[in-house]
Amino acid sequence: MRRSRSPTPLARRRSGSRIEKEIHRPEDEVPPKGLFHTKEVQDTLSTAKSMMSKMSNVLSSSNLHQEPESSVEKLFRQAKKLRDFELHSSRTVGLVGDTGAGKSSLINSLLDHAGLARASSSGVACTCVVTEYHYHERDDFIIHIDYFTLDELKTQYENLLRAYRDYQALASGSDKNTSQKDKDSLKQHANLASATFSACFGDMLERTPAILSSLPFDHAIKMMLDWTERLLPSQSVSGNSEQQQFNSVGKCSVRLGELTSQIGGSTVNNQARTFPWPFVKKLRVYLKSYILSNGLVIADLPVGLRDSNAARQNITERYIRKCHQILVVAEIGRAVTDQSVKDIFDMARHANLSHVSVVCTKSDNININEGSDDWPSERETINAMKNRIKVDTKRVTSLAESIGAYEDYDEDLDEEEELLCARLRREHSKVELHRHIITVRNTHVSKGIQNAYRNHPAASNVQTFCVSNKLYWDNRNIPATQARPRLELSGIIGLRRYCIGIVAESHLRVTRAYIIDEIPAFFSSTELWLEANSGTASAESKRQILEVVSAVEAELDEVRLISPVSQLNELSESLQKCFKAQVQHHMQSTSHISRWIEGARQASMIWQGWHHASYKAFCRNYGKHSTPTVNYHCWNEEAMMTMFNDMESIWNAFTTHLLKSIEQAKTFVETSFQNAICKVVAAFTARSFTEHRRSLQLLAATLHRRKSMILRHIESFTENSVNADLSALRTDAFSFIRTAFVGQLMEDTYHAANMDCGSGSDRRRKLLVSSRFSSRSLFDEHRQLFKEAFIDLSYDLEDKVTEVVYEQVELIEMDLDLIKSDNVVLESERNPRFCNAVREEVVRAKSDLESMKVAMKRAGE
Repeated sequence: MRRSRSPTPLARRRSGSRIEKEIHRPEDEVPPKGLFHTKEVQDTLSTAKSMMSKMSNVLSSSNLHQEPESSVEKLFRQAKKLRDFELHSSRTVGLVGDTGAGKSSLINSLLDHAGLARASSSGVACTCVVTEYHYHERDDFIIHIDYFTLDELKTQYENLLRAYRDYQALASGSDKNTSQKDKDSLKQHANLASATFSACFGDMLERTPAILSSLPFDHAIKMMLDWTERLLPSQSVSGNSEQQQFNSVGKCSVRLGELTSQIGGSTVNNQARTFPWPFVKKLRVYLKSYILSNGLVIADLPVGLRDSNAARQNITERYIRKCHQILVVAEIGRAVTDQSVKDIFDMARHANLSHVSVVCTKSDNININEGSDDWPSERETINAMKNRIKVDTKRVTSLAESIGAYEDYDEDLDEEEELLCARLRREHSKVELHRHIITVRNTHVSKGIQNAYRNHPAASNVQTFCVSNKLYWDNRNIPATQARPRLELSGIIGLRRYCIGIVAESHLRVTRAYIIDEIPAFFSSTELWLEANSGTASAESKRQILEVVSAVEAELDEVRLISPVSQLNELSESLQKCFKAQVQHHMQSTSHISRWIEGARQASMIWQGWHHASYKAFCRNYGKHSTPTVNYHCWNEEAMMTMFNDMESIWNAFTTHLLKSIEQAKTFVETSFQNAICKVVAAFTARSFTEHRRSLQLLAATLHRRKSMILRHIESFTENSVNADLSALRTDAFSFIRTAFVGQLMEDTYHAANMDCGSGSDRRRKLLVSSRFSSRSLFDEHRQLFKEAFIDLSYDLEDKVTEVVYEQVELIEMDLDLIKSDNVVLESERNPRFCNAVREEVVRAKSDLESMKVAMKRAGE
């Protein structure tokens, strides 16, 4: 037995030190490279808010701020608003991918909430419902549930039941003209229908099996709707929403599983064994998560664009078009050829979207032993790293044997320490080999995706992220210093940083306006109040200053739409007249419509000759499909191509004119303000003005600043909103995707064709589709939708312009009241100490403000 001996150096160090136990926190991660997240900008923003807090405290130190409509009360309201400045702009990142790609696990990693979004290893889709994740400050979890209306459910039931019966008819017959691809598609549709109806109706369906197969179609649909009304509360079947609250991630996760899929294991009606997800349209989950704290919204979208449920397919497509960033999730091993990736890029091309990136999951799924064979160019490096591991392993074995030989001796075994070091070296070498192979494979896959989509319009913006949710969670809760290398290798930290950065650009723009424009404008108003308090004016001087104020008000009246000749008052009307003359007139032309109808008729005549099985397959897929016999076709595109080609140049010319109209509105505002400024400058440079010269100088500076703010706002929403709205309208009007106007107008026709069956159904189906495409009503309804959408756009544009103008003009009116009102002097006389305190705080703040403005201007360069 070994005798007691003095501690080894290793043991002494163990007893004298403490291993760092702090685990990793997303809040401590390196922020995005964008300028908004630099220390200089963040410090400047913090200082600015602190400055406005002090200013609001000074203004509230007198009872004057409690007197309604007093000058001090108005200044205090401004100061309080600036003190409470928040970055409210949000951006939505939509995640889409096929079953098993790891989308739910990825969301859990990004949110840093293990197990929140339900993941399944069974191959069953876990996401059948659009699920948005929003930020709130509390530690609980809130789910807002939006339900489908009965009318929306009726359409879904009809599509699903028809798909189920079509497959049953196919399975019972011997139709040799249906391709294997279409048979597989029909089977997928039928399986989805069966699963959906089972989830909806449970035991009721088992007791009435004829409802799926033999009950008259309309009767079956009516029975399903009756069941739905009995199963769901009245507010649900009306399409209303409800809210549910949970105090733990586990309870919230269970409920999400129930609401988004059938894997949750619980039911909406225990007696009937029914599930709620088929009735749910959208979910909004509110939780505390760092990635969401700056305005980001993460949206988990239903499985790809090939979801057989047409309603959910439309919801996904419509939602993707509104996302600021789309992340297509695919397993790294097949990301380059993944069909869901191809589908999204295809949709992005036709919908004019340029913000698609790819996330490759399971990047840790590699075979170390096959690394040198998989990557011949890296063979030498990989083999060298493997050899180092072998050397370290031999040394570990040798030291362990040596220590075992001395087990019965009283020696100070420094070899224990060397053994530990050898083991650490070996572990480090394994980590480095693992990292190297993962990095090589990540680079290879990223290049493969770039090459695969290099000719895509969005290619310049495509980024590829390779991530491992397993690596992230295996190392998430161990000491941060030890975990950090593997957490970085997981790719989750880099992707989270990228997502946070999506919001940063808009935040920087708003922050610059806050510090460079809004705060200085407030201090100009405060200085005007102080200047008005400086003494009484003679009657003549008062008359002169009121004349100047009246002249300024007259110029601003036009901007405020009071004048009947205000261009802002006519902005939407002007744009609508231009739309009618340039776009609508062309689309109303009888000769143009006749040519477009003929183009659609000729296209539909080609499809008329197809076999009934192929034709019905295209109807079932809303006109966009491919079979071995007839290959790929998109009926909406082929039928409307003549119109689309004719309108392209006309639309481009019109959008150019529209943007010029916005420039003219800006010029009108600028001219009106400049005229007002000139009148003020002329007054304070005149010799007759002595008593109010300083006030007029301040007023001129304020007018100039408010003018700049208006113009900057108009430029900003033109660049970030108007251009996006015009692009979306172009897609609606001249694209063939299902959520565009043509797709919407053909939806009922395709649905009716799908519902038709029995003797003569092929003839009726072909007549139905061809008649719709070759009818004038289709083009008239398309033009009407186009017109209504543009009218909405023009009103929205006018509202945005007038809103920013009104806001600034109202503040200028307050400044003018400071100059012309006698009450300001009375406020000063009532509390001279308060007036002095305000003056001192303004002096202190303005000295700091200059350096803050310099910092923000530098950030915008």
